[in-house]
Amino acid sequence: MTRGDLPVLAGWLRAPHVRRWWHADGEPTDARVTARYGPRVDGDTPTRMWVVEVNGRSIGFVQDYRIRDYPDFALLAPDPDALGLDYAIGDPHRLGRGLGVRMVWAWMQRARRDLPDAGSYFAAPDHRNLASLRILAKAGFAQGTWFDEPQRDGATATAVGCTLDVRRVLGPVAVAGGP
Repeated sequence: MTRGDLPVLAGWLRAPHVRRWWHADGEPTDARVTARYGPRVDGDTPTRMWVVEVNGRSIGFVQDYRIRDYPDFALLAPDPDALGLDYAIGDPHRLGRGLGVRMVWAWMQRARRDLPDAGSYFAAPDHRNLASLRILAKAGFAQGTWFDEPQRDGATATAVGCTLDVRRVLGPVAVAGGP
């Protein structure tokens, strides 16, 4: 993702099917999205971001981060060394086509290659977000603890901690020069 993608990201975050689950500081205006996500795409924060494309068309995004880099969130996750994951299909015409599972699976392959020391991946969708929970289950994540997650606006969202055991699902890391 680049700064040039931020207006598209802002549009996705404003889409009703994303906005319902994506909690942020107020309305995701272009200015707010640039202020929040600009440092991420510039590499100034530990969060990495990607635009997801299908047949050359941008349809959504993925972001990941080490849980330990965000101490407030690390208290909620079972493994502070896990790699956290957030994602959304922003294009409403692409919903319900199995792209969510493919998107998460592609991210898992990339994360495994880029950060092979991560022993687990963690996502925490809202407990009412059944589509996201199904995506994670199909990708191999197991549901765990439900917890109340304080939001920036003072509200509380009940999230389901979903964890993927990388070695169990993706197998051991290949060693360079090994079999």
